[in-house]
Amino acid sequence: MRPLLGFDMDGVIIDSEDFSEVNWICEAFTKTLRDFGIPENEENIRALYIKNMRCNAAVFCRRFGIDDPRLMWERREEHYITEKLAALNAGAITLYPDVRILKDLTCKYPMALVSNSPQVVVDRVVTRFSLAGLFRVQIGRGSSLQSLSRAKPAPDMLNEMKAVLKATAGYYVGDEPGDVQAALAAGLLPIRLVRDGGPGDIHSLIELGDYLQRIVLS
Repeated sequence: MRPLLGFDMDGVIIDSEDFSEVNWICEAFTKTLRDFGIPENEENIRALYIKNMRCNAAVFCRRFGIDDPRLMWERREEHYITEKLAALNAGAITLYPDVRILKDLTCKYPMALVSNSPQVVVDRVVTRFSLAGLFRVQIGRGSSLQSLSRAKPAPDMLNEMKAVLKATAGYYVGDEPGDVQAALAAGLLPIRLVRDGGPGDIHSLIELGDYLQRIVLS
């Protein structure tokens, strides 16, 4: 049985990190805060990131008098999806050029895309950039507040990937510490991609083939 090769999406396959003062994710979260009359500052915007919502959604909502965290999450999710899809359509989110090299690996590994983005966003990315030929499986998180429990660093989605691909071993390429944690918890070997040249296993997907070969030979 061949080992699988899984990939995170944002920061690995697509360049969705916009550091401009008004970017798509800032716009989405600002609109969410505005809907509930919550001060539109950096602290409150950061509170709406997944890693913070996983642990602190109820505390954040109580602080601002929101009785049901699901109401806030549903509005947050609505704005997040709308703004991210708009950024995709406008060309503000692009495919990394080195993704082209992955075609050379499709004959060696069953490959999958597993992302903390909602499934509708993952599906749109696959369609827009014609990635269906690369990835046999495309998995995004659910959109409910409850489904956050399966987002990385939890291993749930990676275990789902293993089950669908009928693989018991493999690799997962990600750019965040949570990707590494999820991979280890799912019994996969993490490969940390660091595009800015910092400490990591690889600094470009172009290096991935050689890196995998070194692992096999070691």
